[in-house]
Amino acid sequence: MLEVKNISLKFDAPVLKNISFKIKKGQIMGLVGKSGAGKSSLLNVLAGHLTPNNGEVFLNGNKLQNPIELLVPGYETIKIVSQDYNLDPHHTVEENIREALISLGEIEKNKRLKKLMKLLKLTDISNIKAIHASGGEQQRLSIARAIALKPDILLLDEPFSNLDSQLRAKLFNHILKLRDEENMSIIIVSHDGQDVLGLSDFIYFLNNGKLSARKTPFNSYYNLKHLGNSKLFGIVNQISFNGKNLRFRPDEYEKANGIDLRYENSIFLGTHYLNYFSSGLREQIILSSSIPLEKLTSIRIKKKLTN
Repeated sequence: MLEVKNISLKFDAPVLKNISFKIKKGQIMGLVGKSGAGKSSLLNVLAGHLTPNNGEVFLNGNKLQNPIELLVPGYETIKIVSQDYNLDPHHTVEENIREALISLGEIEKNKRLKKLMKLLKLTDISNIKAIHASGGEQQRLSIARAIALKPDILLLDEPFSNLDSQLRAKLFNHILKLRDEENMSIIIVSHDGQDVLGLSDFIYFLNNGKLSARKTPFNSYYNLKHLGNSKLFGIVNQISFNGKNLRFRPDEYEKANGIDLRYENSIFLGTHYLNYFSSGLREQIILSSSIPLEKLTSIRIKKKLTN
């Protein structure tokens, strides 16, 4: 188990403010926040690359040394995959992984190499130089290097930012397999809540260096009290109705008398339509559906229960 206690970090101004949380073995934690919120700084503290001003990090009950106390910064038991991938560009995919396995004996090294190549779908490109691999392949190779020596914790810093939708979907599956087959804890950082929603066992928001309360993915999406956090997960409708300010997601409605709408247009997104309306007060309302809603004239908000 990783336990973080009261981590604070300050450069010219405070970056992290009393950060505390726990993550058990085999869990996936999502950390969501806008650019500049302190997400990458927190990961670098956890990875042993950045010394906090205050606070402590414990792994399996043992306090980890601050990076300033280490001969070589970084922990063998906690590995980070940063946005630059940190690969040896002119060595092949296989050579990159072998470099990460250098401390193992030859038999064990070959066995681990074979498993990593299979687990992250790298076997077919084993002889390609890393510089010629695609973005998705480089991402998977970077993960293979990070987990080569079976760390307890894997930290992924914006792992989906340079990938198209097809590659993102594949990486989602690879991450879940990593958790299941390697039984490691994973922390995923993203500015886009959709990236962590389906993967995470629980989610935290980081705003201005402060950590939110722990939330379930369902609650993170449908609890709209904090507008800034809510928008990180997608569209939020905001309207005034009967003297109240209301917020709801595009799927939180039913066809009924209530809020009058004027249809504007529909956009097909493959899996669903987004339908654009205006209210009587000319507020924009966006609703999702399986078919265009050009005949819809009134709705009632049907809130989903959060947990």
